[in-house]
Amino acid sequence: MPHRTCLLATTLLAFTIAPALAADRARATLDCKALASPEFAYDCTLDLSNARTGAPLEGATIILGADMPSMPMVHNVPPFEFKPADKPGRYQARIQLDMYGPWAIKLRIAGPLRDEVVAVYQFGAEGSELRKRGGSGAKKEPQPAGKPGQHRH
Repeated sequence: MPHRTCLLATTLLAFTIAPALAADRARATLDCKALASPEFAYDCTLDLSNARTGAPLEGATIILGADMPSMPMVHNVPPFEFKPADKPGRYQARIQLDMYGPWAIKLRIAGPLRDEVVAVYQFGAEGSELRKRGGSGAKKEPQPAGKPGQHRH
């Protein structure tokens, strides 16, 4: 009988701890400002916290990957690593894209917790803006002079 009680207690403990551990995800807020030169270069600030507790995530290794959803694997953008910045949970990186438009940003996070965060941002002449699901809410960049729909590299 004691063996069953021990097994039951261990099973209950595992079921109560597992959801708490599984709930630890990263919350990432990315803000990128365009640089004057070179074209399509951005200084990016990332605020990273534990989504469950709100605590800033310090000591993380963060790698940013970028791809255009409308042209998967066409652009050869190298990965960029964020470095710690001026306050806990804040990181900075300078990134170089190939053109303006929507970019799927993938953040691979390792350290105090492991996670991957993916979101689509609209990058333009001034900076970046998170695109809402369904594409609504994002500011559109004015089209350069030329043929309608033509994009600029």
